[in-house]
Amino acid sequence: MKKLKLLLVAVLIFFFNAFSSEAETFFFNFQKDQIFTINAWTDEEIYKNDIFIKRSKTKTTGVLKIIDFDGHRALHRGIYTEYGYNELDENYVIVNQYETEFYRDKSGYYDIDRRFFMPVVRNVPVFPEKDITIGDQWTAKAFEAHDFRKAYGISNPVIFPAAVSYQYLGNEKIENKNISKFSINYVINYTMRYSTTTGALNPLPYRIIGYFNQLFLWNRDLNLPDSYRENFDFIIIMSNGEIIEYVGKSHGNVQVKQPVNQETEISKIREQLRKIPDVKVAKSSEGIVINIGEILFKFDSDELVPEYSSTIENIIEVLKDYPDRKIRIVGHTDSSGTENYNLSLSLRRAKRVAEELINKSPSLENRITYMGIGEKMPIAPNDTEEGRKRNRRVEIIIVNPAREPKN
Repeated sequence: MKKLKLLLVAVLIFFFNAFSSEAETFFFNFQKDQIFTINAWTDEEIYKNDIFIKRSKTKTTGVLKIIDFDGHRALHRGIYTEYGYNELDENYVIVNQYETEFYRDKSGYYDIDRRFFMPVVRNVPVFPEKDITIGDQWTAKAFEAHDFRKAYGISNPVIFPAAVSYQYLGNEKIENKNISKFSINYVINYTMRYSTTTGALNPLPYRIIGYFNQLFLWNRDLNLPDSYRENFDFIIIMSNGEIIEYVGKSHGNVQVKQPVNQETEISKIREQLRKIPDVKVAKSSEGIVINIGEILFKFDSDELVPEYSSTIENIIEVLKDYPDRKIRIVGHTDSSGTENYNLSLSLRRAKRVAEELINKSPSLENRITYMGIGEKMPIAPNDTEEGRKRNRRVEIIIVNPAREPKN
């Protein structure tokens, strides 16, 4: 009997600790000049009339800067970039870019002009303007905005409402961050309305029905979003009766950063790369440019020299200090040879550098893009050997997140 009493006491203590907590108010801790870097990945299967059509993988990134904050609402301005997955190259390529501007208040509610396509999800999450405790639930209205221009020829964002339910699940220490966990579930059931003058020859979306189940993590240290994971299933009923279904999952994260002193960054990188001969580090309108010349390659070739490995490893150590930045690899040549040959060589060299960086540091894969410019952007005259040598180069650009949103 004594053991049974002790067991009951232990159970009661467990339930008391699990379901009781101090009440607290959640709000977005906005500050002027904050920069938000958003990354989201979606993996979905698409069906037409219950027949599998294809699998689609996309990535969306956003760079937003808070231009103004009045203590209640923050004015965000920035750019979202949408990527499609290229199965042949096994890499993401840019599909669309969207400028945006909106207000968001401390509770999470948006005030955004209907002409903007991004962000897709609006008013998620939102918090009640009162104290809540673990286990509390609440509901709110949200919206999704979709770009149907390419698929259905609808020129403006299609915006439809969603009914959202929330539950505060609890707190946890994750990766040295104090995290609050929330369950977010929302349902869409919306019938499209068209003017009689639409005159579309092809079928149009008629009704949209679906659900989204999300685990949302809130960074208690910053009082700002941290990350999420979700599953979804929604269907579009077309005006001709066909049914298009999207079933999948997505995940994403948000990183927050205040503007940094670029000159200090450049000095630090120069010191880190001081052992690599002829490497130059400078700032540009795009970000920080590491010019490694053509030291990695044999002359007039994309074949790597034997000693390339240590140079790549040193560059990776620099890039590790910028986990929230995009990395762009750009190849250049001099004007010797034909324009097409130079363009091909510059692209092959840029691609080779990107591949070597990813091979030695796979975590870079989703941040790296590459391109070849050929002879079109010389930094010196091509009428001397010294000038031609300077023009034969590969640049590794640490893209500055502050360059896209403009005041």
